[in-house]
Amino acid sequence: MLNKYLCLGLFAVVVNFKAQNCTPQTAGATVGNNGCVNLTYQNQTVYYKTVRAADGNEWLQQNLGSSNVATSIGDEGARGDYFQFGRWDDGHQLKTSQTSEAYPTPNNPVGLGTGNSTFYIGGGSPWNSNYTGWFANPEQNDSWSAKNLSEVTEHNGIDPCKAIGDNWEMPSEADWDLVMTKENIFPRPAGSTTGGIVRGFESNLKIAGAGARKDAGWAFEGTRAYIWTKSASANPNFYRYVYLGAAASSTTGFGGDAKSFGYSVRCVNKSNNSLAVNDFNKIDFSFGPNPADKFIKINTENALKSVEVLSITGQKISETKENTVDVSSLTKGNYFIKITFENGKTTTKKFIK
Repeated sequence: MLNKYLCLGLFAVVVNFKAQNCTPQTAGATVGNNGCVNLTYQNQTVYYKTVRAADGNEWLQQNLGSSNVATSIGDEGARGDYFQFGRWDDGHQLKTSQTSEAYPTPNNPVGLGTGNSTFYIGGGSPWNSNYTGWFANPEQNDSWSAKNLSEVTEHNGIDPCKAIGDNWEMPSEADWDLVMTKENIFPRPAGSTTGGIVRGFESNLKIAGAGARKDAGWAFEGTRAYIWTKSASANPNFYRYVYLGAAASSTTGFGGDAKSFGYSVRCVNKSNNSLAVNDFNKIDFSFGPNPADKFIKINTENALKSVEVLSITGQKISETKENTVDVSSLTKGNYFIKITFENGKTTTKKFIK
């Protein structure tokens, strides 16, 4: 049953969604199969298409607040709404919502009460230690997973994905890392001359260039994607987001930004994964140490075809067929290790030097 609190808004704005009714059903087990969910959003029953992505999980094939699955990168109907971190469907995420630099008291999800339609801006630079913007908290112990108002705390907001059902959730950075690897979105495949947003749109996820809402304006609508994760960043004022740019040379994958920025939301259901038993990321190999200093050891009983070290932008740095990889010459930073097995399966994992 849908949670009634998720559709409350003190100043709710009615949105005219395009007719896109479908029969609610789980996406089939084959990658690319579609399903459908319905939920209450802005006091209306809306329908969203889902898809069985290459990671085996069922994902929304469109952003929350969108009227349709993207037909192009610039598809305006596919952009959806712009959520601030830790907030739910209370009207703040709409492009018509008003802005304010007068933050709620306290300045966290508790201060929102049952919700309000104000989009909070300002607070100084999130790069500075004295940042005071929406939900500012340098302890990095905030989450976005509450099912309803009774679970809201000073460090935990309602997950807007819970409006679909308890099995749906805001993805973590690890969830996105896996699905983008499996869908060949990121890191950039060898020889690819397209930007990440092109690969995202061409994937099963059909990612559109929704851009972002930053303070009183919008940025890169129709060209780039910024999608929230629920993961903390190294910067004490930042939380992580998915970033897919238009230029082939651009760094695409992940970034960190203040919780006051308005980014897209996608939802995932991991309760019915169709590929879990065959997922190398879970049971068939391990590697380490991570962080690494001189070598990375790959532990697996499966025959290796190749092991590649990639830069954070997806460019190949080295390749070997051995299960011990020399990384001693790398400068400190983030990298990927891409493992291809003789049976044709591949997996890519992030590591730190």
